[in-house]
Order: sequence, then structure tokens, then C-alpha cells
Amino acid sequence: MITIAQARRYYRNDAAHDFDHVLRVLANARRIARTEPADRRILETAVLLHDIARADQARTGRDHAAEGARRARAILRDAPPDFVEAVCHAIAAHRFRVNNPPQTIEAKILYDADKLDAIGAVGVARAFAFSGHHNQPLWAEDESGLHSPWQEYRQKLVKIRDNLLTESGRRLAQQRHDFMVQFFAQLQAEIRGER
Repeated sequence: MITIAQARRYYRNDAAHDFDHVLRVLANARRIARTEPADRRILETAVLLHDIARADQARTGRDHAAEGARRARAILRDAPPDFVEAVCHAIAAHRFRVNNPPQTIEAKILYDADKLDAIGAVGVARAFAFSGHHNQPLWAEDESGLHSPWQEYRQKLVKIRDNLLTESGRRLAQQRHDFMVQFFAQLQAEIRGER
């Protein structure tokens, strides 16, 4: 098991994947784990380490989930092998855009907890923070070829609710999903001068 203070050392500031993101994912995971039969030590260790390679992904081109699992293996080298394997599987399987589905309940909870932080009010804020950090426009229509929070919403965020893996995660996602849909509908109407 790793503590919050220990985990914090492995993170740098990032527009959408800073340590505050990790703490929100931890809160989501704990909430889901109230009704799902998970090993809390495996789950919380995986959550605390799940994005340790995220800040380097753009520079290295390496999948941050696979690289994060590799780094976690080194960090946890003195832990029991079964524990290390379970933590590393959860980390390696937490991405939305990679075909590496979570197989354990801990991996499924991490996946859902991480995705919950990508939708709702926090998800909208993160999409705009990421966009601003990368000098992307506030708004760009789909056919423009530019990436913006609108494209992130249309290509990924609107699909998250239906791709969650636990009943608890899906239940928590509904209100966040509804808020996000309403927000982007309002934004689109305002951008087009319709409201």
C-alpha cells in the first residue's frame, strides 16, 4: 500500500491530470467500493499511481497506462507479487481509448472512477482547462478539423456513461452525464446565436 503523501511525489502539474484529479478519482473509487466487493488496498494503491506516467505521454509517445503500470511495478517491488500484479493490471487497463479491458473488480472500479472525473461539471472544466493549456479554440465545429472541448465532448465524453463497468459507477454517472449534455447544448446554442 502507498500513502497519499508518497503518491503525491510522483506527480507534476498538468492541466487536467494533476494530483487533485487523483484525489477526486480516489473519492469516486471509495464511493463505488461501498457497494462493490473490492480489495481496498489494491484499489487505492492503483488509484494513487494510475496517472504517474501521464505527464510524459505527449513527450515520449508511450501509452501512459502501460508506462504507469511499469513504473508502479518498480515502486511496489517489495510488495507481494499477487498484489503488485493486481495493482499493475488496474493501472494498465484504466484508459478509455485503448483496447485493454479491465478484468478484475478493482480494475473496473478504477476505470469507472477515472471516467466519472471526465464528465459532469468537473469534466467540462477539465476539457476547457486542457484545451486552453494546448492553445485549442473555445469552440470549433466538427468539420473544422480543429480540436476543442466540443470535439472532446462529441468523440469521448458523451459516450462515457454507457461504457462504465459497475452498476454503482453507472448510477453515479447519470446526473453528471445529464448536466454535461445540457451544458454543451446551451453552449452550442449560444455560440450559434440561438439563445
